[in-house]
Amino acid sequence: MGSNLGSRIDHLRAAARRLAKTVLVEPRFSRVYETAPAYDLDQPAYLNACCVGWTRLEPGALLVSLKDLESNAGRDPDAPRFSSRPLDLDILLYADEIAETPHLTIPHAALAERAFVLLPLAEVAGAWRHPALGRSIAELAAAIDPEGVAVTDLRLPGASDGGS
Repeated sequence: MGSNLGSRIDHLRAAARRLAKTVLVEPRFSRVYETAPAYDLDQPAYLNACCVGWTRLEPGALLVSLKDLESNAGRDPDAPRFSSRPLDLDILLYADEIAETPHLTIPHAALAERAFVLLPLAEVAGAWRHPALGRSIAELAAAIDPEGVAVTDLRLPGASDGGS
């Protein structure tokens, strides 16, 4: 999850509360990281965090639910890719599934190349193995350059203590 418009932490906290009530069972959230923008550099820094939990929703239904949460936070679905947004929610992994549809790729196609994803994800799912790469999230996180990604003192409900 990420935000770089408005009150970034408020967007993330609201999304965490909504996820816990409507989408996930027993969610756990990583610490919050501040991240330099990765693609369009002429925009504010992001706050990012990751969540792990259980859901009764199939991947497609989960994606629809996440897009509804983004929309409720004020995200414009027609905005250019990689532009600033109040809330961005992605499905990174879903059990050990590998899937590719026109609207959803699992595991997330860029997961293994993004420090702003791997560092928080390692906190809540470090032992989880990337089903296509066969490496644990902790191994992938240890191998990535963390430049531009810094942990903050901000917390989300159900946040981990930083261990993996």
